[in-house]
Amino acid sequence: MDSITNSVKGNLSIAVLVVLLFGVGEAADDVYLSTQRTESKLIEIAVPPFLVSGRDTNNLGEQVSRIINYDLKFTRYFEPNTNLNFLRQAASRDMRLGKKINYDEWRTLASNFVVKGSIGVSDKDTLTLETRVYDLQARSLFFARRYTGSRKLFRQIVHQFSDDMLMRLTGEKGVARTKIAFVSRVKGHKELVITDYDGYNPRTITSDRSIVLFPDWNQKQRDLILFTTYRYRNPDIYAINLRAKTRYPISRRVGLNSTGEWSPDGEKVVFSLSRRGNSDIFIANADGSRARRLTSALSIETSPTWSPDGKFIAYTSDRSGSPQIYIMRSDGGDKRRLTYKGSYNDSATWAPKGELIAYTSLLGRKFEIALVNAIDKSITRLTFDRGPNESPTWAPDGRHIAFTSHIRGKKQIFTMNSNGSNITRITHLTGGGYSPAWGPN
Repeated sequence: MDSITNSVKGNLSIAVLVVLLFGVGEAADDVYLSTQRTESKLIEIAVPPFLVSGRDTNNLGEQVSRIINYDLKFTRYFEPNTNLNFLRQAASRDMRLGKKINYDEWRTLASNFVVKGSIGVSDKDTLTLETRVYDLQARSLFFARRYTGSRKLFRQIVHQFSDDMLMRLTGEKGVARTKIAFVSRVKGHKELVITDYDGYNPRTITSDRSIVLFPDWNQKQRDLILFTTYRYRNPDIYAINLRAKTRYPISRRVGLNSTGEWSPDGEKVVFSLSRRGNSDIFIANADGSRARRLTSALSIETSPTWSPDGKFIAYTSDRSGSPQIYIMRSDGGDKRRLTYKGSYNDSATWAPKGELIAYTSLLGRKFEIALVNAIDKSITRLTFDRGPNESPTWAPDGRHIAFTSHIRGKKQIFTMNSNGSNITRITHLTGGGYSPAWGPN
């Protein structure tokens, strides 16, 4: 029996003990999807409510089931059976059989896997989650793990199991433990807020009592977020360190400093700087030093975004008469226009893999989310007849997008699959939600 220590990103990095109980090898030749099936068919899975022991149960067993079901369905690989009554009945019959697994019965509820386990809370508010995954086709235990951590990290511990399940089956990192940063009105001011990927546990990060805009998460240093703040009377770009609870300036140059984005390797930052009425794109070291201009024109250039390999930058320019998406090399060379459809295109964000760029497009009378292919310039519209929809941001898996949408006159944060399906509202804050930035996994 081996043991490893993983960290769960909650309010602080807190160690969670993960004990390997059975066969969790993650070598390339031990990934279920690559050896057993194709992605064309969803993996059917059943997750009955977990058994609960100890104090402060608060219906934790059912909560575990619901969280895992949401996480796995969100990946687009799984089809959970969410009929908890049927799942309870099957689990109860297993208990009467001496905790044996009735594989034939479970296969009537899900053809591939059943996840069973228990959860308990000690007097010291330590939570222990036991999980066992059974392969219903092979009629055997697939893998099992034990997680131990603080009671306040309950959801993060369950999310970690979901990510481990996805890694075991596909070899891909999950996003269940990721965070989304966004802007919300707090006591009349726009402040930076962070929430779990599913909208739970929102917490306010800044107290600038001013205007905070355009957050961007460092994909290599998970505790760093870039943002623009008006706290010091001029719109400046700062970075905030979530772990140290400190901040430092990136660009406080004369003019409007905004729309900053870290490079994929975290070593550079690209941003927009407005002087004498028009803005240009600048690039600098990660600490803001050695800044140099990449664009120089009478037009307005703003909202830069890096390609995943760091070789190109997409941005907004109105040099054609209306804001459109352009692309250039990261040294400022080879500038070319990408979008021609839509009278106002802005807020580009490059997918973490490949050539797709999501952006906001004024189509007819509404802003919608669309994709443009940086190679062939083909356009795919993702949202229709709702919104306006604005400010897309990619999940680190490249399979999901978060964005801002209006609902009953107020902006909130929504997520959707990268093909535009499964649009889901995740924030319900009185201060609304603006300009999301999806953090790293």
